Amino acid sequence: MRKRFLPLAAFALVCLSSATASATANYVYHEQTNNFVATPTDDPGGGCSGGGTDAACGRYVENTDRDGAPGFQIYSPESYRLHFKVEYRFYTDEWRIYYTTDGSRPCGSYGSAGNVTQPNGTPCGASNTTQVATASFQCTYSDVSQGCQIVDVISGSIPPQAAGTTVRYVVSAWHSGGGEEVFANSGGPDCSGCSHAYSSSDAAVFGYGVLALPATPLIISEFRLRGPGADGTTGTADDDDDEFVEIFNNSNAPVTVNAYDGSAGFALAASDGITRFTIPNGTVIPARGHYLGVNSVGYSLGAYPAATAAATDDGASDRHAATSTDADAPTGKSRLRAKAARTSVRQGARAAGGGDAVAVSSTATGDVAYTTQIADNVGIALFNTSNPLNFSEATRLDAAGSTSEMNTIYREGSGYPAIVPLNINYSFFRDMCGKGGSTTVRGNCPSGGGLSDTGENAADFLFTDPAGTDAGAGSRVGAPGPENSTSPIQRNSQFPGSLIFPCVASSAPPNRERTFGPGTPTTSTMGTLSVRRRITNNTGGNVTRLRFRVIDISTRPAPAGIADLRVISSSATAVTDPCTSLLTPVRGTTLETPPAQPFGGGFNSSLSADTVTLLTPLLPGDTYDFQFTLGIQQTGSFKFYVNIEALP
Repeated sequence: MRKRFLPLAAFALVCLSSATASATANYVYHEQTNNFVATPTDDPGGGCSGGGTDAACGRYVENTDRDGAPGFQIYSPESYRLHFKVEYRFYTDEWRIYYTTDGSRPCGSYGSAGNVTQPNGTPCGASNTTQVATASFQCTYSDVSQGCQIVDVISGSIPPQAAGTTVRYVVSAWHSGGGEEVFANSGGPDCSGCSHAYSSSDAAVFGYGVLALPATPLIISEFRLRGPGADGTTGTADDDDDEFVEIFNNSNAPVTVNAYDGSAGFALAASDGITRFTIPNGTVIPARGHYLGVNSVGYSLGAYPAATAAATDDGASDRHAATSTDADAPTGKSRLRAKAARTSVRQGARAAGGGDAVAVSSTATGDVAYTTQIADNVGIALFNTSNPLNFSEATRLDAAGSTSEMNTIYREGSGYPAIVPLNINYSFFRDMCGKGGSTTVRGNCPSGGGLSDTGENAADFLFTDPAGTDAGAGSRVGAPGPENSTSPIQRNSQFPGSLIFPCVASSAPPNRERTFGPGTPTTSTMGTLSVRRRITNNTGGNVTRLRFRVIDISTRPAPAGIADLRVISSSATAVTDPCTSLLTPVRGTTLETPPAQPFGGGFNSSLSADTVTLLTPLLPGDTYDFQFTLGIQQTGSFKFYVNIEALP
């Protein structure tokens, strides 16, 4: 909701004749504007001599309004900064703002409030609630509209007020050596219709209402506080610096970072009160987009794929190579849910070498880096300010902390389970299905592929690593998947899925096909299952990057009767269409690394559609036929759900 002015005067001016005693302002002028900075009126050769002009001193300087939206908005964390001009130069050296926060008219005299009597004989009254703020000199310029008189620009501020407060104020100037206190009153910038105001009760009253901060849908979506380290060797000094924190725009509209307290941006801090990184003001995080902060001392996942870069005709992909496997099928019914993808902020490129034309991914390097380690199990929080003095639950946007974190500002609810510090490739990521990471609960994903944000860390965040380690927060085979501002974005509604071969059931070959025979011992001792589907590009634009993220799967640990599946790479193939008897090409998908996933992928693992590139985009309205290959370690009923992530 945009805040409107109170029905008060929009500007005020007092003009006094040159016969007025020295050391008294000729006039005081104030205008309420939002984000308005006028050009200085004394340009060289523009009618004044140039003497005394400050080139950076605009005629009217902006009031506080950093919202960027049309209209005039002041929010509860903001100080209201205002400016007014006083003519002549040096004729005053005391400047005041008299204001109230209860809607009453401000009343004061020569810097005093309370039950004082004004020069016009009117007492302010015992119930007067006026407060006083001191303003100060800012700059000077020569005013063409006032016969090139040299004018002082005065600045001051009213401190932050609670949402819903109505602030009213008047401004004044006088000289400490004597002379009248002059209040802004009426007239225009050229002093037409000026009248005198020597008492606050005769002055023009300005005002504004204070708004509650608009909701900012940025959340912490994935993080870890240690790993194997950038050197790839566990037990070395950089292991506990192998950290990242991923921020996610949990909305369908872009978010522009704007710290309303005037600080530099939004801070990510740990419960030690130290800021690890700041997202600068003006940063735009697109709908469903990410922003990634990494500890540059030890971060080891910088090669994880992000945006698609230019392909080369003599390069080999640096992405994990596709593998082909023989396969068998588990019992039970399969589900495939394609959730959609998002737009990226930018795209990058990396060099390649040797082979056919391939897509080369830019990678998940940090959008911002830090070097101060975050201790294990310590809480972290994102604030809508970078001023540590303002870190509080009121300014907190999101938090993630363990049960051992005592400061409730840095966790939500009771916290996620504290873990044993292990130098493994783990992460905590938000549940994207809504089943709490259960490997056995079947059925559609309650969250529809969206991130869980219940306000309880234990329910929202899931622990995973490639080996399915139980470090105290549950065991799930899977992988970390840090995403930065170039990463593919979810577009759930824009990639409808269908069967490639609609004349047969979804569970029948070749839509779903098992080939028997043991495969790799760590991923497919009981064969593999191929799941083949078609998606349609309904984004309205060329898709240059396409991948699938696993959000729900039957995997280790799996009790009897439940399948233990592992996601592995698949090759392109040609399948005889039972509907037409023609060969139909089906493209493969590649398990993305790092980290290495020797036991196959699982929760949060991603698979790339490598044939969708900048050179060979998926055009609007085109379909894409592909297959997933799932290794089988144990047969039984199973589930398999993915999100689709893409860049147009």
